Parts: sequence; structure tokens; C-alpha cells
Amino acid sequence: MIIYVDTSAALKLVIEEAESAVVAEYLSAGARRGDHLVASMLLYTELHCAGKRRGLSAGLINTVLDGVNLVDVARSDLMYAAAMPGKLRSAGAIHLATAIRLQTDLLVAYDVELVTAATEAGLNTLTPAQ
Repeated sequence: MIIYVDTSAALKLVIEEAESAVVAEYLSAGARRGDHLVASMLLYTELHCAGKRRGLSAGLINTVLDGVNLVDVARSDLMYAAAMPGKLRSAGAIHLATAIRLQTDLLVAYDVELVTAATEAGLNTLTPAQ
């Protein structure tokens, strides 16, 4: 199974929040099952920038990123993201366009607008909760 990991989910792996343990367990269990965790290279940028704002070490960020297969953003992803209906922010639209291109089986996210748009686009979504 291909699981797309959005930044809203990946951030919970480096910042302690209510859902941190449950999303960490879900993604770890998926990796043990042989699921492929994927995201666009945008995740790299977003996590490092968020980490700097919060004073987190680059090593911690890289440890999380090491568990995710990061794929390049294609020009077609950017064009598709710009043409998407709805009112997604740029980053969310790019993540969704990339997830669609990769034909992911599941998108894991906590961004409500992204989850809604992904569901409307026909993707399976999951927001792990306690």
C-alpha cells in the first residue's frame, strides 16, 4: 500500500501533540507491514522550516524524513494544483496533486481542508485519532 504523508501528519512526529503517539504508531505499523510512506519533496522544506521556527534540531527532522520516500514535485503537479477546485493553500494543493499522480492508496493528514479536498478527489484519507 502507498501511504502519502502530509506535513500536518509528519509535524506530529517531531512536535508533541495530542495525536503524536497514534500517528507515529500508525505510520510505524504501516512501515513494518511493508507499506510505502511517500510525500513530495515539499515535505522536506516544510518540516525543516517548521523545525527552525520551533528550535528543533535538523537531525530530528532528518530522522523523520528518512522514513519517507520523498519524490520530486513535477511541473504537472504544480499545474494541476493551480487548477484544482476549492480553496486549498498552495502547499496543500501541491501535496494533493502529487498524491493523485502517485496513485496513493491513502493520504494521512490533519489539515481538514486537505482531507476534504482529497476525499472529494476520490482518495482514501485517514486522520489518526486517539
